[in-house]
Amino acid sequence: MKLKLIANGSSIWERLMRRWGLAFLIDDDILFDAFGDARVFLENLRRFKTDISKINHAVISHEHWDHLEGLRPILGQRPGLNIYLPNRAEAKVRNKIQSWGGNVCNVSDVLKIKDGIYLSGEIIGKYSNKNISEQSLVLETAKGLIVIAGCAHPGIVTIVDRVKQDFKKSVYGVIGGFHLKKSSSEDINNVAKRLKDAGVKMVVPLHCTGAKAQEIFQQLFGESCLVLREGQELII
Repeated sequence: MKLKLIANGSSIWERLMRRWGLAFLIDDDILFDAFGDARVFLENLRRFKTDISKINHAVISHEHWDHLEGLRPILGQRPGLNIYLPNRAEAKVRNKIQSWGGNVCNVSDVLKIKDGIYLSGEIIGKYSNKNISEQSLVLETAKGLIVIAGCAHPGIVTIVDRVKQDFKKSVYGVIGGFHLKKSSSEDINNVAKRLKDAGVKMVVPLHCTGAKAQEIFQQLFGESCLVLREGQELII
């Protein structure tokens, strides 16, 4: 199985410039999140020689702009593409995706997309004191499950615990946004240790994880903490 980082916004200046968000391509045919800047996203797809005609599924982790705006140019070329959205996402987001030409598939529970690739189902978190529904991608590998998170609003430890419970398997790796950019060093250390105690062997902290959290994860996980560059691939 192959995972490629298409776009990632993680620094303070990228946030200010709205070059913000996350997007992965799995096995050339599954898009996970679609970044927040459609122009940058489309340019990166071209730079990394992505064949858009091969994309058969697009998963949106949650309803925030920085994970879905790149869908517009994709749907311009792939109208009718299945877009997997958390069931409790706001209606205006669902309507926007449909207006762009997407076929919205509402997801509540664990869902198999294809052999070895699943959605976690909705997990509820908090953002600005409001509930937000988020889903993660779950990949079955020989080493164990790998969880790909968009922003981890419910908490990355909560997501890992839920996946372990629902799939009855160990989680080997966690990739994506861990939403720790505003967290204290004490809280970040606690999260990193809890992931380690949960059996997680590999972490790839990106997007909203934050530079301080990346450093702490690197200290605790050593060479098993990977920082991907845009266009870089992982064979998993």
